[in-house]
Amino acid sequence: MAIKNKLLLTVMLAVVFVIGMAIYINDKENSDADSSVAQAGAGDVESADDISLDAARQAFWQRDMEGAEKLYRKITMSDVDNINAWGELGNIYFMQSKWKEAAQAYAEVTLKLLDANDFPRAAYMHNMVNRLDPEQAGRINERLRMIQMSR
Repeated sequence: MAIKNKLLLTVMLAVVFVIGMAIYINDKENSDADSSVAQAGAGDVESADDISLDAARQAFWQRDMEGAEKLYRKITMSDVDNINAWGELGNIYFMQSKWKEAAQAYAEVTLKLLDANDFPRAAYMHNMVNRLDPEQAGRINERLRMIQMSR
């Protein structure tokens, strides 16, 4: 049974990673489109957040989990709404078997997806959080109750 749970969590991680990369690619395409219509001289400058996210991803791909974790935490502290950074930080924690920390980061992603009314992806993430840490899933359940009461 434990092997099935680990396999399921591994598959979930892969899906979360793919979703994160899809969001990143979409953001990058939108950023490229925006920069092409920007005023002269301003379109070539990357923001500090983009550079930091790129640096965190580079650390991840170089298997520097400690360095990537530090960079992602820095990004999430300075930009609490950065859903990509939260999801990727969750992936870093997951890969290090830091289940509670992964659940907390994934819970942040889920709450942000709920705020954006992206219920299908939020439901998927909620299931993952619930498997990792039911206490964190409780935060999501409370938000779902608030959403339901407001309708």
